[in-house]
Formats: sequence, structure tokens, C-alpha cells
Amino acid sequence: MSSIPVSMGVCAVALAVTIAGGCSNIGVITEAYATLAEAQAAGAVDRGWLPRGLPPATRELRVAHDENSHRRWGLYEFPPDQGDALRPLLGAEISFDGLSCNPPRRIEWWPVLLRAELDGERLKATGLRVYAASDADLIHAVNWAQGRGYYWSRE
Repeated sequence: MSSIPVSMGVCAVALAVTIAGGCSNIGVITEAYATLAEAQAAGAVDRGWLPRGLPPATRELRVAHDENSHRRWGLYEFPPDQGDALRPLLGAEISFDGLSCNPPRRIEWWPVLLRAELDGERLKATGLRVYAASDADLIHAVNWAQGRGYYWSRE
């Protein structure tokens, strides 16, 4: 008879762990915008979900932000000939070594290569370069030739 209460106790603990794990990152909201103008009209820049100063023709923006913390992730495309407009957002180029990025797994649009501990050699081989933002706690990874950028909060 004593095994029944123990089994129920084990089940209760397992259920609590499962629920708690399933609720992690519940405050993370994802949004998509076709253009920078659309994102600005929706307030994404003013709220800090998107960095200020992206090139005017930036498009195909994806944003994720945590309502309960400063964490945020995003990607965007820009015309490569407008890359100079992006440079004021960026500080000096830094190394991928020692950097990590841990977005919630449910952000399906976030590249696998930019998850967990980052592999600098593999990322550089894709054309990505990494920069610390000049005025925020963000990291930017940019492929200048493709006109594609990613950003995330420092961990």
C-alpha cells in the first residue's frame, strides 16, 4: 500500500516539472513585418523590439521579444547597396568565439547555426560577420553580400 502514495507523489512531481518546462518562455511574442515602415507604424521600433536606424528599404522583418525581460531576437533583409546606412548601428567587428544565443525553440525562423554556443569558423564561412551594437546590448550578425542581418540580446 505504501507504493501507491509514492507513485502518486512521483507523478505529481513529474507533472509539475513538465508544466513548468512547458511554460518557460511563455512571455516571448513573435511578430512579422513586410517592411520597416509597417514595423514602425506598429510601434516595434519605439518599443525597442527593432533597433533604430535600419536602412529605409529594410524588409521581411521577423521579431521576437520577451515581455518579462530585455531578451529579443530578430532578422531582416536590406538592399546590399544600402549597407552603409546600417553601419552606424554597429560597433567594431568582434569574434564569434565565446558568443552564444539561446532563443526559444519555438522561434522556428531563427537559424540553427545561430543557436547555442556559436561556431565562429562555420558562421564566417557562410559570409556572416558579427558586431556589437554601438548603442545597445545587442549583437548583430550581418551577411553584407546577401543583405541579411540578425540581432539578439547579449546573454
